[in-house]
Amino acid sequence: MKWLTFVGLMGCATAAGDPRPDDGPVVIELFTSQGCSSCPPADQLLSKLAHDGALGGRRLAPLSFHVDYWNDLGWADPFSTAAWTVRQQQYARALGDDRVYTPELVVAGGAGVIGSQTGRVGQAIADAPHQLAVTANAAWQPGKVTVSATAPADADVWVAVWEDGTRTKVTRGENAGETLAGDRIVRRLERVASAGRAGQVAIALDGWQPGGAVAFAQRADRRIVGATLLAK
Repeated sequence: MKWLTFVGLMGCATAAGDPRPDDGPVVIELFTSQGCSSCPPADQLLSKLAHDGALGGRRLAPLSFHVDYWNDLGWADPFSTAAWTVRQQQYARALGDDRVYTPELVVAGGAGVIGSQTGRVGQAIADAPHQLAVTANAAWQPGKVTVSATAPADADVWVAVWEDGTRTKVTRGENAGETLAGDRIVRRLERVASAGRAGQVAIALDGWQPGGAVAFAQRADRRIVGATLLAK
């Protein structure tokens, strides 16, 4: 695990015991790196949750964001980007933390837990507020996906497009000699519609094979209030 200290850069909850199912899946975001020896168990847990599609009766939209602050420690993760590090830092600020770490799992933008701790992950998912179904659709074409959405009054709608089934042979760093598998690796993240408005975005897929996408509504305080899976 690596910790990085940094300097500062409506959905409604169901009542206790209310069995009402979610309208939208719970977005869970794993911040990970191929250079981190603590991350493969978290990557494997995320892959299992993606395969199962639900946990404890809550439907899920798992995403994997590969951060770049491990890249100078022996292995440059080919899926990493500074933008995902910035996203994790934004969550840390919103959650009142002064550091980011891997592997961290952020649930519905409102809770962060160690991503390999199955019990804590399950509890955070169970505690997540009710999620709305976002009004969104996707038109998939070779090399491109066009996403249209209507945002709720208090949240922008974003779309994350992911890649599944990756395998990377790691030759240096803490995971040297391992071949690491990955699922739900976010390759593109774009805003589709601003709060209270409709919008559309066309996303080039740049030669990689997308596994799917999720449109989700996120407020300025970083809380995610709804989502819709956009299957190919």
